Amino acid sequence: MMQQQQSLYDDSGRLLGRYWPDWLANEQQQALWPSLQRLPWQQPQVTVFGKSHRIPRRQCYLGQSGCDYRYSGLLLAPEPLSSELQQLTAQLNQFGQWQFNALLANYYRDGSERMGWHRDNEPELGATPDLAIVSLGAARTLRLRWQPGPSVGVSLAPGSLLWLPAGVYHSLGRCKLDKPRISLTFRQVIPNFHRQ
Repeated sequence: MMQQQQSLYDDSGRLLGRYWPDWLANEQQQALWPSLQRLPWQQPQVTVFGKSHRIPRRQCYLGQSGCDYRYSGLLLAPEPLSSELQQLTAQLNQFGQWQFNALLANYYRDGSERMGWHRDNEPELGATPDLAIVSLGAARTLRLRWQPGPSVGVSLAPGSLLWLPAGVYHSLGRCKLDKPRISLTFRQVIPNFHRQ
């Protein structure tokens, strides 16, 4: 089946991302959901602008051995990928000709849980760290922008795939929703970067 793709641009015509609303079949989504529920979810404390607080969601970092990832004062060593997530990573890499080897899973239990504005710029992600997001569960709107100011929203449907080029800021705001969403955010991490 040919995948329908939408390209997203800001007001200046600069590419913000590419979106495939029906990337993952319903059967695969339903098969993945129970295994994702069993992940060792955590709600760690992070330091942002000198202040420590618990992240407003749950997360689990997974990937190839040695692909440690540091953000907001946390150094995350990856949990091993389950067979289902190994298969999904291979499927994703083949689809986009990417080389993702790690993923940060985010579990938003309802619309009160969120993610603030940020972009990927950690050194272990290399010079041009792009990002792919596979969404499961309830649809939520992700905001995108290149710089402070107006942003573009994209409603991430269950089973959708969103690819962001390096440097794009993104955020997930609060909304009125009582259903959960799991976001699988795939990255390419330089192995053993923090062990040299």
